[in-house]
Amino acid sequence: MEWTTGRAVRRGGAALAAVVLVALVVAGVSWCWPPSPAQEQARAILEARPQWPGSNAYADLALLGVPGLTPGQRQARAEAHARQFERWYADVYVPAFLQDRVPTAPPALVEADARAAFPDSGLCGFGAAAGCVAAVRRDPQATAAALAPHAVLLEQMDALAAHGHFHSPLTQTEATPWPQWQWLQVPLSAHALAHVQGDSARALAGLCRDAGIGRMLMTQGDGLVGVMAGGRLLQANAGLFAEVLAELPVDAPLPPGCTTAFALLSADEVGLCQGMRGEFAMQRRLATLTHRKIVQGRWYGRFFYSARKTLAGQAERLGQVCLPEVRTALAEDRRVPDMPLPAPSWWQPQCLTNALGCTLNGIAAPAYLGFARRQQDVGAQVRLLQALLWLRGQAAQDASVPVAQWLERLPAELRGRQRPLVVSADGGALEVAAHGTPAVVLQMPLPQAMRGR
Repeated sequence: MEWTTGRAVRRGGAALAAVVLVALVVAGVSWCWPPSPAQEQARAILEARPQWPGSNAYADLALLGVPGLTPGQRQARAEAHARQFERWYADVYVPAFLQDRVPTAPPALVEADARAAFPDSGLCGFGAAAGCVAAVRRDPQATAAALAPHAVLLEQMDALAAHGHFHSPLTQTEATPWPQWQWLQVPLSAHALAHVQGDSARALAGLCRDAGIGRMLMTQGDGLVGVMAGGRLLQANAGLFAEVLAELPVDAPLPPGCTTAFALLSADEVGLCQGMRGEFAMQRRLATLTHRKIVQGRWYGRFFYSARKTLAGQAERLGQVCLPEVRTALAEDRRVPDMPLPAPSWWQPQCLTNALGCTLNGIAAPAYLGFARRQQDVGAQVRLLQALLWLRGQAAQDASVPVAQWLERLPAELRGRQRPLVVSADGGALEVAAHGTPAVVLQMPLPQAMRGR
């Protein structure tokens, strides 16, 4: 009986040892599980360092509308604030993160009362740019009164337009302050007012200048929010530019800066890859802090989180907009396709020792491909405007030819492989289908001399 019991104990011990050995082998394999080729490719793209053109717009944009500062003083103030912020990040934010506390607010660059309050009404916004001329014409005095507190901002736009890129010097966290992009809407009403009051040349010059600012933010920015804001700024100014132009003779001269501001956007300029590099940099810092937090906690916590594997999953998700198939779709103006990623599960080899990271990666993320399609529509809007400018030039030479016939002769780069340009049903506008919102069309008004033909 004792011999039988001993043999059972030995067998049980051997079975337990085998189970432990298998568990250790599985854990070891999971711990060493390499990133997939797609993850490595995405991470390499997202970690590439861009070569920024020109000077940085950060100081002028972050302090837009603040009075009493020269460009040099704005730069010095932004640099001093960056040093304060980095001290706050190291001394307040990081300890609070590691200890599961809510950090105190970061130091502010602009005090709440340092500039005029943003108008609640009376001025055109990005979404209402297409009807801005009509809105201003209904009550130009009210528009002038709403613009009066923002004279400093309007004067500073020239300085902002002189920069070549936007890069925030602040370490990116969920608490990091960004410039208040809504201030970039204010000049739209000023341009519309100039046109209504008879100074259309000044209106067109201002619209081209501000479209150039939007183009700079969209194509040479280091964060998704700024890139998207730049796209909206470019799109709004292009729409208002077409609206003003539609009321002018077809032979009215255009300011020289318009050629560059409204040049066709390349696939790389339309794409979101540049902006996603900033998003990935923020995720990389978050993964590093999370790793520190877990290492300082219970010893077994490190078996549930791997910063390396978590970042590999984040790179695959954020880097979708950088994939060759997306760039090809952008170049051909095809709608960016849906590319769903498989949801990570705890039983997958890479997740067995990264359960927390896989859970975080599996949380619903913003629809980045949806953002990419919106930027495609910015490119389509610019193409629409370029086609209008070409048609306008043809009409100046021969006003008797119908618009439909001129459309057949459009240069190849303006026709659109996937989204041909057509005249609206009422004959008053040129339009193209939108990718960002199905069943919606993008429109720009034809010059009055060309409507209905």
